[in-house]
Amino acid sequence: MIRLFAALAIAAAPIAVFAQDAAPTEAAAPQIEIDPTAVPNATSPQANLLTGLYATLATIEICAVEVDATVRDGMVIDQRRLERALSMDEAAGDAAYAEIKADVETTSPDCTAGSADLASVDAVTSIYAQQASATPAAPAAAPAETPAQ
Repeated sequence: MIRLFAALAIAAAPIAVFAQDAAPTEAAAPQIEIDPTAVPNATSPQANLLTGLYATLATIEICAVEVDATVRDGMVIDQRRLERALSMDEAAGDAAYAEIKADVETTSPDCTAGSADLASVDAVTSIYAQQASATPAAPAAAPAETPAQ
């Protein structure tokens, strides 16, 4: 009987080796390094949107891009709305815009037709143009009736 168990153990040994090879192995844990000097991005989504809007407006101004008045009005409305959401008064908004415009000027935006900078401006202004075309026009005021004499 011992011979039977020995024979079964010898026969089962290769199966055990193959089973170990086929067993799933744990993936090595990713190495995470923490930079103690890194500053986490705590910028609010409204601040990010406003910064992008300022950069777009600055590019429009620097490159002298012609923008439809309704598109420009929509952009200014959003600019003021975002400034209010961030508790900025008009002076603080103007100062922030001036700072972003100075940053954009240092990058020397490419104002040639088809450039990436103007493509970004076109993408933003097309969103405002679509919004303007989707908004129904205000009804015209009815003419005042003239009193009978």
